[in-house]
Amino acid sequence: MLIKEIIEATNGKLLSGHLEDDIHGFTQDTRKIQVGDMYIPLIGEKVDGHDYIEQAFQAGASSVITSHTINYPDKNVIFVEDTLKALTDMATYLREHRNVKVVGITGSVGKTSTKDMIYSVVSTKYKTLKTLGNYNNHIGLPLTILRYIDEEVMILEMGMNHLGEIHHLTRIAKPDIAAITNVGTAHIGELGSRENILKAKMEIVDALSENGILVINGDNDMLHTIKEHSYQLLRVGQNEGCDLKAYHVDLKLEESYFDIDYQGQTYHVHVPVSGEHFVYNALFAIGIGLSLGIDMELCIQGVEHFELTKNRMDIIELKDGIKIIDGTYNANLDSMKSSLDVLSQYTNRKIAVLADMLELGEYEKALHEEVGEYIVEKGIDELLCVGLASQYIVDKAQELGMEAYHFEDNQSLQNYLDELLEENDVLLIKGSNGMHLKEVVEFLKERK
Repeated sequence: MLIKEIIEATNGKLLSGHLEDDIHGFTQDTRKIQVGDMYIPLIGEKVDGHDYIEQAFQAGASSVITSHTINYPDKNVIFVEDTLKALTDMATYLREHRNVKVVGITGSVGKTSTKDMIYSVVSTKYKTLKTLGNYNNHIGLPLTILRYIDEEVMILEMGMNHLGEIHHLTRIAKPDIAAITNVGTAHIGELGSRENILKAKMEIVDALSENGILVINGDNDMLHTIKEHSYQLLRVGQNEGCDLKAYHVDLKLEESYFDIDYQGQTYHVHVPVSGEHFVYNALFAIGIGLSLGIDMELCIQGVEHFELTKNRMDIIELKDGIKIIDGTYNANLDSMKSSLDVLSQYTNRKIAVLADMLELGEYEKALHEEVGEYIVEKGIDELLCVGLASQYIVDKAQELGMEAYHFEDNQSLQNYLDELLEENDVLLIKGSNGMHLKEVVEFLKERK
């Protein structure tokens, strides 16, 4: 992005530098600066990024946007009123002034894995940029767009906690294709109801391009209510009424298969990971690939070669044949159930190690109890929980006749696991990121 474009985008003032200089890297983190990058000092509750401008230049930055008057005559220095707004303005400008298709993805659960699978499909034909990790908020999404070089398609993940946040992101991204994976219970504590969650997710169409496409999970009870609008609606799922329908679904321990009909022909799809939710991810990826003019055979190849972002349901092999299903990145009701579905398929002893699902507000007790019911229903052999809210999981499981244990902290849980584990056990370890269950995974990996 040229300095003169940045000035136009932000309505900034060039204090020093060269209008024709071309910036290829943008970051708000001095630890990630590469030579020639532009540093964007953001002002947070506790830290003002302007305090690190000197450090940024020492690390190799060539340019800076600043809301403070500074003097670096040998650098590109652009003065703006608000650096966060400038970040948004630059990304919005770049999106509007580059010939690139944009796919936007949101949903209560599965955004990252769906994004990864869509990327795997789309990159079979097009040079493609995708959100890294979970850079899906008001800072991460603009930074992702600013990574653009000459890609033909951008795949952007959009997260939210409150109404209005997806609206803000979609106004920056202006997607040509939007996808809503599902409407569940994540963030229900903040939003108050699933109806409000649906409303928040549907903000993704607020800036959908004219004649754009909205891809939805047609089997989701909330999304099922959506009707055609100014956009084309593409429903994917396993039920009648879906435009792309998976059938003969076969869920194996560590992979899945299904059939799909398209233009009078039946195709066989292999998904290299287990779980029904990945079947839905594959349907989204295929639907979006077809919408971008990718041949069905290439779409299926893309699904076949899909690689999951680390920490999203990794299978970790330990000594003595013990397996860990690592779901420690985050947790809500839908992802808990999906993970328990995967665990339940194993024939060896199945141990669920669960911690709290956070941000549930008044729904905390009911949703944790629902997990307890589901554990009993799926025939899990052992249930171990840690965290205040997870006591509800244990209580419900015990009420239904299952032996279950609650621990005060991760250390107590680890001590119990150290004595409990036997050859060929399979453990699901899952809870919200703030519960720090990664500590338990690391303990088991290092266990003698």
